[in-house]
Amino acid sequence: MNVFAIADLHLGLGIDKKMDIFGPAWLDHPSKIKNSWVSLVGREDLVLIPGDISWAISLDQARADIDFISMLPGKKVIIRGNHDYWWSTLTKLNRFLPEDIVPIHNTSFVYRGVGVAGTRLWIEPELRLEASSDSDEKIYKRELERLRMSISSLPGGLEKIVVMTHFPPISIQGEPGRAVRVVEEYYTPDVWVFGHMHLDGSGSKDYHGFNRVIGKTRYEFVSADFLGFKPRLILDL
Repeated sequence: MNVFAIADLHLGLGIDKKMDIFGPAWLDHPSKIKNSWVSLVGREDLVLIPGDISWAISLDQARADIDFISMLPGKKVIIRGNHDYWWSTLTKLNRFLPEDIVPIHNTSFVYRGVGVAGTRLWIEPELRLEASSDSDEKIYKRELERLRMSISSLPGGLEKIVVMTHFPPISIQGEPGRAVRVVEEYYTPDVWVFGHMHLDGSGSKDYHGFNRVIGKTRYEFVSADFLGFKPRLILDL
C-alpha cells in the first residue's frame, strides 16, 4: 500500500469556478489532477487531502467536486481548509460523503495500520508566514484543541502515524510551531503533510524549506500547484 498527499485542489466544478486567474499553471487544473492521480494511485492506496478542496459554499454546490474526487482511485481522507465554506457538521458530512472519502473532524482514521489525525489549524504569528490579528490567535487556539482531540483519539500499536493540517505547522526555516508541541504530547508522527501556501508565478516564493526532517518527523509541503498537480508519495508500505 502507498500513501499519497495533495492539498489545495480548489475545485469549482459545481459553480464553474476557474483558477487560471491565478496564473497559467492553473489552466484546466482538474484534468491535470485527474491524469496524474490515475497514473500514480492504486485502488488500495490512501490519499490525504489537507484542505481547500472546493470553492462551494454549500454541500449541494460541493456535490460535483466530491463526485470528481470519488471517481479517482484510492481511499481518501480529507480535512477542512480555510476556503472550504461547504464543510458542515460531522454527522452531515458522513451522510453526504461517499464511502471512499473520510472526513477528519475532531476525529482520526486508521487504514491498514496507518493512523491519520489532523485539523485545519490557522495562522500562527510566531511562524511569520502571514499577517495575523488577535482574532486569528483565538481561532488558532481553538484549532489546537481540535488537533488535541484528533491526535488523542488514535489507538496504540500503529505501524505509521501521519498528521495532516491545512496551515503549515512549521516555518520555512524549520522552526516548529505550537501545533507540533501539542502533537508530540501524544505521538511522534512519521510524516506531517500540509498546504495552504501558493506559488505566485514570479518564482519569488520558495517553499522548498518546508520539506525537511525535524527530529523523527518528516514534513511535506503538498500544495497542488507546488507539486505540479501530482499527488506526492509520502509512504510506501
